[in-house]
Amino acid sequence: MPTWLRAMAIATLSVALTACGGDDDDTNDSAPTPTVPTVPGSPATPDNPSTPSPTPGTPETPPSPETPGTPEGPDMPETPDTPTGPPSQHALIIDMDSATYAAVQSGVANGTLPNLARLRVAPAYTGGVSGTPSQQPTLDMPGWATLLTGTWANRHGVLSNAQTQALRGATIFETAKARNIGVSGVAVASNGFAQLLASDREAGFLDAMTDCSSQAATTDCVTNGALQMIGSDYRTVVAQYRAAKDAALDYGIGSPQYANTLIGLDKAVGILLAATDKRPNSAWLVVVTGNHGLSGNSQDDGLPLTPQSTTFIGSNRTFNDGGIGVGAAVPTALADLYRYASIADIAPTVLAHLSALPDAAQYAFDGGQLIGPLPVGQLTATVSDNNSSSVTVALNWVAPNDATIDVWRDGRLVASALPAGTTSFTDNQLTNDLAAKGTYRFAYTVTARTGEAAASRGIVSPPVSYVPPVPLAATLINGLVSYYPFSATLPPVDTQANSTMGPASPDLPLSAGAVVPGPFSGSHGLLVDTNFVTASGLEGYRMVPAEGRDISKGTAPQFTFGFWFKAPECVSRSNVTVLSNKNYVSGGNAGVAIGMFSSSGNQCGIAFNIGSGGARADGPTGPYTQITVDRWVYIAFSVDGLAKTMNMYVFDSVTGVTNRVATAKSTGSVDLSKLSPYPQWGIGDDGTGAYLMNKCNGTVTPPYTVGQCATAPPYRQIFGDLAMWNRVLTDGELQSIFLSNKPLSTLSAP
Repeated sequence: MPTWLRAMAIATLSVALTACGGDDDDTNDSAPTPTVPTVPGSPATPDNPSTPSPTPGTPETPPSPETPGTPEGPDMPETPDTPTGPPSQHALIIDMDSATYAAVQSGVANGTLPNLARLRVAPAYTGGVSGTPSQQPTLDMPGWATLLTGTWANRHGVLSNAQTQALRGATIFETAKARNIGVSGVAVASNGFAQLLASDREAGFLDAMTDCSSQAATTDCVTNGALQMIGSDYRTVVAQYRAAKDAALDYGIGSPQYANTLIGLDKAVGILLAATDKRPNSAWLVVVTGNHGLSGNSQDDGLPLTPQSTTFIGSNRTFNDGGIGVGAAVPTALADLYRYASIADIAPTVLAHLSALPDAAQYAFDGGQLIGPLPVGQLTATVSDNNSSSVTVALNWVAPNDATIDVWRDGRLVASALPAGTTSFTDNQLTNDLAAKGTYRFAYTVTARTGEAAASRGIVSPPVSYVPPVPLAATLINGLVSYYPFSATLPPVDTQANSTMGPASPDLPLSAGAVVPGPFSGSHGLLVDTNFVTASGLEGYRMVPAEGRDISKGTAPQFTFGFWFKAPECVSRSNVTVLSNKNYVSGGNAGVAIGMFSSSGNQCGIAFNIGSGGARADGPTGPYTQITVDRWVYIAFSVDGLAKTMNMYVFDSVTGVTNRVATAKSTGSVDLSKLSPYPQWGIGDDGTGAYLMNKCNGTVTPPYTVGQCATAPPYRQIFGDLAMWNRVLTDGELQSIFLSNKPLSTLSAP
């Protein structure tokens, strides 16, 4: 091509990309005309210096992109060479964070989103299924992890927007690389997305990344980066945009700015679609999603409610369900939403298109493919007769009419060739495979058909407990002062109406607390995340007892508090607070505390402490009582002010062991009348609400930022079924809480 024509093509591309939005938010007051520029499949050029080039990976550097399809004139694209052989398979995932299904549906209907209108757009759900182990916060990073792995947080391990989390499980890039499916690349607008893929970059699974998070105009930057990868014949390309989320949080989802931002993103979609259309002898699967929804008042709160859990999936292909849901009304209830596909279906769909989907024995996805053979749908797993030797797991699904069914547990076939139309299976052979009592989780895969026509979907079971059944002690309602069963909404509510609970400061973002799966089947827990902190150093949650309802007050208080607890990871060094009403920088300070200490392996240390201002009494410290990371345990602490003793328990749900850490241990010289120094209890923090800043020992002062000193690393903790009594519980009562594996809410009120 002559140099002057190539220059003209580059200029045309630069103008077209500029037309799809100038600043980062794309929130100009006047909506741009929704037309699709004619875009060659060529990459970003030196005329677009603000766009970072994808960084090549270590295992193989993708070929330097040429400018295929560069127009000979502004409107006359060059005719590609005659294709030879079958077309190569490629996939493009476009993530428009917080582009809601309602807004996209409205824009498609009124003609302002013509490029999305070219796709088949249907509602989809995110956040897993509420009340099951798959439930995850409806936030960016858990959603991104699901897009990349086809799994929910109980597999991929990403529970919040904290950027220090490691992604567990194989991504689409790792799976594709293991099957030699060409090169892969991403163009991202958010640093958190790039952080999730850091290990894939280091391992060479991801060949290139354009990180636009530091650019002023992220939308243009992401589009240019994705164009370069498409033009270089990458097999898998992911383009992640954040402009819709920024506009929603700044102006609201009902604002003109938000609508205009979607128009700008629609133009970007059109540019990328045009680029894939121009690639010679290539078959491109394009999937577009919004990751997650927002609350009715445009909040990114992560709750497992219908608006936040509703997103969409749009594609240039007709899905294997025949297009059910395309153009459907916005679901108004979770039960209706769960009838549609989920964002966990995107990864296996892409891998199926690339002929890289693992077979049933190695299938480790919660989603199922949306193209090709139809898998089962709406797969659920429930546990029956828990805490007994006859415990079973029941699987239920919606089955294709023509498909025989195989069921796999942890990669082993447990049911074969169930008749076509079968919609359930009860796994009653668990006791044949388990030698020890304890708590287990099983990964099931249900496969419809066999051979090349097989299609699978997976699920992780709720916790399965093998312990002798013990009834929950009816006496536990006696002296119950405060009880938080935790629900699907925040803030948590005390069923006894004797206290309140919420973030330590109204200035904390909603992400400081999240609703996650609880310790029992169908229950909820509270995730407290100290990666979020105010300028004054406040973090975590706090419980404020009503006047006269603080169990630790009095000259000789008698009390017990207990709760289910899970540490997603242990602290890397030193110690942090679990629950406390004191300044826990020193155990000698007045008040009560339970702390967590760093340990080795897959364990953490738990410490118990009381103090009165100099004098202190502690549970065992050499070593601290060990708990298993990322597993539910029950922790209880009692103080008997009359007998001047204290009892400490840790019940391990993994081993089924009751650990009487210390019973009838002397409180020594501690003045028990000084155990209530603050009017609140810190949940995931101490009584000050500023434990991490205080732990810096005066080396930092407000304005404080997370991780400002090395001695105070942030952490995450999960609480379930938290209760406080104004009496000392017996050993038998506490054992019944653990061994029954039932919440206190199952007891009848007196």
